[in-house]
Amino acid sequence: MDYFRILNLKKEPFSNSPEPEFFFQSSKHLGCLQKLELAVRLRRGLNVVIGDVGTGKTTLCRQLILKFAGSEYDSGNTETHLLMDPAFTNPVEFLSAVSLTLGISFSGDGESEWQFKENIKKYLWKKGVDEGKIVVLIIDEGQKLPDFCLEILREFLNYETNEHKLLQIVILAQREFEQTLKRYKNFADRVNLYYFLKPLNFRETCGMVRFRIEKAGNTGETPSLFTYPGLFALYLATKGYPRKIVTLCHQVILALIIQNRSKAGWFMVRSCAGRVSIKQGQGFRLLIATSLAALFVVIVAAGLFFGRISDSKPVKEIPDTASGIVKEKESSSGMQSQNIPLPEAVAKTSYELPAPAKIMPDSLGKLTVKGGRTVWWMLRDFYGEFDDGQFKAVVLANPHIKNLNKVNAGEVVNLPALTVKSNPLPAGKYLVRVASDDNIEKVYELYRNYKELLPSLRFLPYWNSREGLMFAVFLKDGYNNMESARSTAEKLPQPLASNAGVLEKSNDDTVFFTNPGYGRLKAE
Repeated sequence: MDYFRILNLKKEPFSNSPEPEFFFQSSKHLGCLQKLELAVRLRRGLNVVIGDVGTGKTTLCRQLILKFAGSEYDSGNTETHLLMDPAFTNPVEFLSAVSLTLGISFSGDGESEWQFKENIKKYLWKKGVDEGKIVVLIIDEGQKLPDFCLEILREFLNYETNEHKLLQIVILAQREFEQTLKRYKNFADRVNLYYFLKPLNFRETCGMVRFRIEKAGNTGETPSLFTYPGLFALYLATKGYPRKIVTLCHQVILALIIQNRSKAGWFMVRSCAGRVSIKQGQGFRLLIATSLAALFVVIVAAGLFFGRISDSKPVKEIPDTASGIVKEKESSSGMQSQNIPLPEAVAKTSYELPAPAKIMPDSLGKLTVKGGRTVWWMLRDFYGEFDDGQFKAVVLANPHIKNLNKVNAGEVVNLPALTVKSNPLPAGKYLVRVASDDNIEKVYELYRNYKELLPSLRFLPYWNSREGLMFAVFLKDGYNNMESARSTAEKLPQPLASNAGVLEKSNDDTVFFTNPGYGRLKAE
């Protein structure tokens, strides 16, 4: 069915065939392709690309071939040969396959292993020295290479002049090939380029989807088929693996047509993810259920430092387990207090004794710098408009970092607990709190993942004697009444809306670490 015509597309945007025009140049794939091209042109010999299933290795090798066939000069000076599924049973079988791939004729009357190697060596010498050409052998599914194939490839790398290798080898393999390289160090020592191809991040996932839709759309009439929550659901379900993205997007577009809808949101993508494969659907449901449960427990069981949380129902306090009763305060709707029996399992939970007073720590915690992020923006997220004194404190807390202006991905930054005098929360206003936890990585990642979708979010660490050090995410705006705050919370994308709470005030001893000058929480 030409479903793409119904959505005003000129062709199918999510075909599972490796169509070159739909190659999305993510920073990872483009960087790998450029490094491979340079290594081949410099005739450096052996190059290895490792990646999980579905990260785009096969597409990448097709792009490399097209790269050298794209111009008259390259096509006349470079030969690329692709060897797929190298699951050979003996050396002669492998050598005959390489000979056929290179176009070397042989009689088929039982040539020996030595004869095959000599013929290949003569061919490479003729092409590389006499004709000055670059010969490239690309091996896809390299994890299937038997041990004897590695030894033969190592011998091929010995065919060289004083300046360069006569055969350029590119192996694209799954992660298990790493163990093969560890076992055969004499082969691993020959690797010139080793590149690990990672899945896409959220921004690249959105870019890939939009790019393919734009390529398949009619000029000037490209439809927007996903909402932002839908794109986030897509990323959670696929974890950024291009093959899974293509498969799931195809199912989503079919669902759009069947349901006569123009855009796919969170629930539609989630539903389609469950149908793509049983295992993937279970994993997605488990991820969502775990996230929702964790956020719910944190928001309810934390207390919470803001005194009272309101949602669409009357606000509940911490259980009085001595009597097995939850005491419910009067809500804005005028409901009177009433006693509600607790389930036995809840009544037995250990709330009998108050927790001992917490001691304010010297550090907010440690964060690992991730690719595409800068320490400056991390510091602004935590401290707001920080001054020289605060910056010097951060420098002293990180003696292992020579220059905070140049921090590489993977380095760990210690964030000192620097209290501020001003309370960043507007007095007497209702606030929408999206999430709260004592896990710095968990809450900060949630904030970073949603920050672009919801610019109104604000990250805010705090401490008080009852809860200790906590990290929270708020909407920046404060509201004059509870109804406005509730209405705003309900309009948030899932799963944020299900876990958002309306807060009225903070504890008297709450200490904050963020200067209100940056991303100030303001009144409605």
